[in-house]
Amino acid sequence: MRRLTRSAAILCLVVWLVSVVCGQNVPKPEEVLGFKVGEDYHLATYDQAIAYWKAVAARSDRIKLFEAGKTSMGLTMTYAVISSPENLAALDRYKDIMLRLSLVEGLDPAAAEKLASEGKAVVYVDGGLHADECAPAQHNIQLTYDLVSGTDPLTLRILKDVILVLVYANPDGMNLLAEWYASNLGTPYEESWMPRLYHKYAGHDNNRDSYIANLVETQNLSRLVNKDWAPVIVYNHHQTAPFPARIWTPPNSEPTNPNVHPLIVRWQNLIGSAMGAALDAEGKEGAISRIVFDTWYPGYMTQVHDSHNIVSILTETALYEYATPHFYTVDDFPKEYRDLTMSAFYPNPWKGGWWRLKDAVDYCLTASKAVLDTASKYRAELLLNKYKMGRDVVDRFRKEPPYAWIVPQDQNDPGAMALLLNRMILLGIDVTKSRQDFVSDGIRYPAGTFIVPMDQPFALFLKNVFEEQKYPDMRKYPDLWQGIVSSRKFEGAPFESYDMMGWTLPYQFGVKAVPAGTPLDVAKDRVDEVKPAPASVLGSGRRAYAIGHEWNASFIAAARIFQAGGEVRWAKKPFKAQGRDFREGTWIASGAKLTPAFMDKLAKDLSLPIAGLGETPSVETWTIRKPRVALYESWLASEDMGWTKYVLDQFEIPYASIHDADVKAGNLNANHDVIIIPDMWSPDFLLDGFAKGTMPPQYVGGLTVNGVRNLKLFADQGGTLIFLNGMCKFALGQFGLSARNVLEGVKREDFVCSGSILRAEFDTTQPLAYGMPKEGAVVFSESCAFEILPAFDAKKEPKSAARFAAENLLMSGWIHGEKLIARKSAVLDVPYGQGRVVLLGIPVQFRAQPHGTFKLFFNSLFWAAAK
Repeated sequence: MRRLTRSAAILCLVVWLVSVVCGQNVPKPEEVLGFKVGEDYHLATYDQAIAYWKAVAARSDRIKLFEAGKTSMGLTMTYAVISSPENLAALDRYKDIMLRLSLVEGLDPAAAEKLASEGKAVVYVDGGLHADECAPAQHNIQLTYDLVSGTDPLTLRILKDVILVLVYANPDGMNLLAEWYASNLGTPYEESWMPRLYHKYAGHDNNRDSYIANLVETQNLSRLVNKDWAPVIVYNHHQTAPFPARIWTPPNSEPTNPNVHPLIVRWQNLIGSAMGAALDAEGKEGAISRIVFDTWYPGYMTQVHDSHNIVSILTETALYEYATPHFYTVDDFPKEYRDLTMSAFYPNPWKGGWWRLKDAVDYCLTASKAVLDTASKYRAELLLNKYKMGRDVVDRFRKEPPYAWIVPQDQNDPGAMALLLNRMILLGIDVTKSRQDFVSDGIRYPAGTFIVPMDQPFALFLKNVFEEQKYPDMRKYPDLWQGIVSSRKFEGAPFESYDMMGWTLPYQFGVKAVPAGTPLDVAKDRVDEVKPAPASVLGSGRRAYAIGHEWNASFIAAARIFQAGGEVRWAKKPFKAQGRDFREGTWIASGAKLTPAFMDKLAKDLSLPIAGLGETPSVETWTIRKPRVALYESWLASEDMGWTKYVLDQFEIPYASIHDADVKAGNLNANHDVIIIPDMWSPDFLLDGFAKGTMPPQYVGGLTVNGVRNLKLFADQGGTLIFLNGMCKFALGQFGLSARNVLEGVKREDFVCSGSILRAEFDTTQPLAYGMPKEGAVVFSESCAFEILPAFDAKKEPKSAARFAAENLLMSGWIHGEKLIARKSAVLDVPYGQGRVVLLGIPVQFRAQPHGTFKLFFNSLFWAAAK
């Protein structure tokens, strides 16, 4: 009996151990969620997904949870690290190995090879960056279960060789999207669009923010990748594939960004092929490559990491709508795909049928596991290649220019300079400050000048965002993209990139950054944070205060002065006070509530020089009231609207959000001085909105003719309307203004300039251009160029505050047909009744990046409240 009892106990122990090893103790997703991952008509929220992770982490030693920071709406960004228990117990060691190989400093090849042999392949995989691309975020849940519970040889090998960092890239959006879908299930609006952005500020543009990291989520992920984990692979899931393909994988289309190590491209092609092979082996048809998605623009979550020597992988899996299934026949396909012809990059065409969320999730799972399998098979080689790429980059820029980027402290707006350099630090770039005067290429720079050296492992990223872009005219290089036996010359309109063609960040920020053409021999110190020179109130006078308009921070100062009960004016002309010269547009603040302590703190907190004046300057001024700002928000929510919110919030300018019903109700002057009309995809969307029957009734209809009439009344009775970028076309078409857009109706064969940096001239005597330089850079993206028409009444004639340069128009990117817009206006101040219409024909706050043109936007707001 004792033997039987002992045997039974041993048997129970064995059964328990097997159950643990086999993952039978780990809850399945449906046991926590209440439905299976990918089930029709079901989407898990972020909150549910994290609840599942916590349930798994409580019962498995293959997973650990960490926090990356807060989201824009205050959620905690939780991410999971999945690997073998042994690897998780030694995470600090493996993180240290990855960082040492990534930074290369102090490592010789032999030491690097030894570390590569010891280390594990850290792989970053995310889902849900674009929240309405639902499958990737849902796939995270199933991938977790498969890896934590799996006992098959492939899973065990992956867990042994790989450390997976699994991320929900947009928690807020995942919740918003799932809740919207659930609210419409079973109604005629089940497949309708969300009437708001799926990120507080950026919507779809959260994948255009990665090279500048405005959003807190981008900042969190940048720290996670560049500071904490230094992965060998970053895999960013998206939807949707080019129809009728079921998934798009690398190789990428052309053009290829030149600022990446060739090994990056080779690994991308290898991994893409591994994905395709895995999909075909599992009978998953429809994998396509090398069309649509290029790697030119470095602002994506993927491409920003290419130049950090991380192999970035993008896939686009097919999407219908949310979790609603759909049936396709071949007749639904574009004509060229109906005969199911196979090709080198589409060898297994999809034949149609049902497409469900579960199908998309399964394709994502196969692709993710192919990435992890490849990382396992090539673990040591990937780690060593990471070191080699960094070493190659360092060696290259010790031998060839640019040897560094020199950023003087003397800038038009030192605050913008500090912000730009601090974002570079966040993104893994070393910034230094010279201890002594030095000469570079014949130019003398003082001690304290910032130097960003190029002999650092991520220098290709720095070069990518600091240099001028020269977008290749793909018509000249048919061999790069045609892929046929005998290439054919193409004579049509120029090809555009998937996103921007030029983005040079110093130009966008209005910051002077000089490439060093010869090696620098100067003592310098690394800085962890760049700050403008400390500022204070200069001068003993306290009757009034003068603040330069050149600083963007001056608008924050104005907002705080209004909040404190102070008074603000703009100088109409240059003036002298206390032996100093002040430009037109100088802010003059006064009022009993502006105590010396308040103004001293303002100067210190904003690093903003303020002049204390003994008496109010004798210069003609505009009196500025606190503007009552309204931002129009269409239910066809646009990213430009979101970025406008972001910029207003960052600069502490209060605003009210108004919708179609508010505008159609009229009496707008009672509550608002200025209404901002942000850019949208089409002017027609502004007027018409969603069609009836496509959305719940409260979200359909747009402004309508009645709403446009009320906007006209608003301006006629003294209000200011600000139209941003492409919406200027709407204003020209509806308001009968004395101007025309010279690009209206122009064919692509005659003009192409999509997402480039152009040279502009500013009339700084005009209030809209106060604080601007005489010449500077502007973004051009689906923009306007205005010709002023005779008004037959001088009081109604538009005034130009900015125009495109007469020559040397292109600064970065590509333009075809530049003569069409040379010397044409980019910004107009148009009188309208007792008020005005401001046409900002360029995207002055584009993705919250061009700090150099923010003043054109802010001036428009405050000018609305000027008397």
